[in-house]
Amino acid sequence: MSKAIQRLELAVCICFVLFQMYTAFFGSISGIAQKSIHLTFVLAILFIGFYNNDHKHKFMQILDLVLLVVGCTVTIYITTLSEQLAIDSTTHTQMMSVFGVLFIAILLIATWRKVGPVLAIVVSFAIFYAFYGNIFPALFRHGGMKFTRFIHLICYTSEGIFGSPLNSAATFICVFIILGGLFAITVVGDYMTGLAAAVFGVFRGGPAKVAVVSSALFGSISGSACANVIGTGTFTIPMMKRIGYDSEFAGAVEATASTGGQIMPPIMGSAAFLMAEVLGVRYWDVVKAAVIPAILFYMALMFAVDLYALRHGLVGVKRSELPPLKESLRGIWKLSPMVVLVLMIGPMNFSITRSGVYTFLFTLALSFVSKETRLNRERLVQFLYSAGRGCCTVAIACSVVGIIIGTVTGTGLSYRLSAILVDVANGKLPLLLIITMIASLILGMGLPSSACYLVLATLVAPAIIELGVLPMAAHMFVFYYGIISNVTPPVAMAAYAAAGLADCNPARCGFQAFRLAISGFLLPFFFVYNNVLLFEGAPLDIFRAFVGALIGIYCLSAAVYGYIWNAPLNPLGRVVLFAAAVGLIDSGLLTDVIGLALMIAVHVYFNIKKKRAVPIPQ
Repeated sequence: MSKAIQRLELAVCICFVLFQMYTAFFGSISGIAQKSIHLTFVLAILFIGFYNNDHKHKFMQILDLVLLVVGCTVTIYITTLSEQLAIDSTTHTQMMSVFGVLFIAILLIATWRKVGPVLAIVVSFAIFYAFYGNIFPALFRHGGMKFTRFIHLICYTSEGIFGSPLNSAATFICVFIILGGLFAITVVGDYMTGLAAAVFGVFRGGPAKVAVVSSALFGSISGSACANVIGTGTFTIPMMKRIGYDSEFAGAVEATASTGGQIMPPIMGSAAFLMAEVLGVRYWDVVKAAVIPAILFYMALMFAVDLYALRHGLVGVKRSELPPLKESLRGIWKLSPMVVLVLMIGPMNFSITRSGVYTFLFTLALSFVSKETRLNRERLVQFLYSAGRGCCTVAIACSVVGIIIGTVTGTGLSYRLSAILVDVANGKLPLLLIITMIASLILGMGLPSSACYLVLATLVAPAIIELGVLPMAAHMFVFYYGIISNVTPPVAMAAYAAAGLADCNPARCGFQAFRLAISGFLLPFFFVYNNVLLFEGAPLDIFRAFVGALIGIYCLSAAVYGYIWNAPLNPLGRVVLFAAAVGLIDSGLLTDVIGLALMIAVHVYFNIKKKRAVPIPQ
């Protein structure tokens, strides 16, 4: 029975991938049909997978089969109504109410089991608020929605489950998840890790630098912090531990680097596609805005691991234990799919879906150039499973976030929430940004970054924009904190995944990752106030701001780890260097001059005192 179920899951994955690529190339099905068919495949893959995982519990297997049948029946029923709803969106019957209730229940169960209980609870609270808004405080009070209106709005219009988030998932996000799965299994994935090891492995603390670079490269295509940890951490964490990094720090480096992969262009995480959709801009505009912050995030991490290695006397790996550098450089052609993708999205101005499809076909053809990358039967099966299962989390999250969005819209809260937040912050932008940061980190704990971004983009970002912040900066702000929540205790999912590979305490690993990601907590505040860090402004201003921020990021890492170059710092020196970092990361000319002066003063003073310090192993 188990093999038959596995074959069934594989067959559904094949149909799903073909459906996604076909509609991406030839055009989506009109109305809600594209999204409902998409959800039919997702629910089938999800509950078949649950059935396989619950093989020790017969009751759960029976429940999985019931949920599979009911879920697919509901979505197929909704698909049959798509043409009728396109003609008359007000039509509603008692049967539609029954199927609507089942639909919401199935999605909540799927969310609880696949995405996690946090999002399921938030969505359940939104449903409760929709019906019982009259018992809430005056600021949030409303008359309560009628049952029929709620079910119709949420289940049968583009204002709820079938809204913009699910539309993005069903049309182009899943195309890129499928593309990322192909990258990982054929040409690009392993080569990125090997190239990073060959180039950076021999330097001081080399394995940690390999983890940073390989996770930046691989994380860009994986779109998931935890998947990135598993994909690169199995190679980098043992290597870090072998040269002397303690287990918690090794896991923290991989977790932080993997988290940053979701903000690394060109593919970034799925939330970047959603941001382009929500803002109504080209995806290339989001990529351009993300470049400088992503580079600064990874340079901060690179500085941190270098200073940690300096402090603990950690060296690199012997060249003989690493992939040959010349051979790795000869294989640089394996990165050509990434180049093709960037050219299509950017200068060639192809649509997102066409860019994904053409890059998919190019990568598939390229994989047959070499025997080691060829898509044989085993790799094909692995790719299909990975692609099908990989789309489930995003699709389910986007679906239920639609319930929140529909509730906020239907109750009128969306029109009042910005004013409420601005009033709470007393009209002060710094206080509103702090409130938003805390909300983003709390909501992001245990949530996929895409789900967290959608909730915050709906509820919070409009308030920031109302106080005069550039829309791109406001949405990038909530996007960053949604992502960084992956390494923010107490629910640091990426750190927990890395702790499993490093065989260490998850809580300690999480706090180490939090410390490593400190630059990521400051950067969003700076690009909100100085849009030049988002590539907004004259080229010379952008260059000056970038160089200043890069020096500032080094000062910040040096202040955290207590060394500047190879000279140890006392507490006062660290405080002064932190002030220098703040001045340099801010893109104002005066703050740059003050920050640079402070950094030079600290550097000169502590290097003069270096002879009195304990020698640092090189």
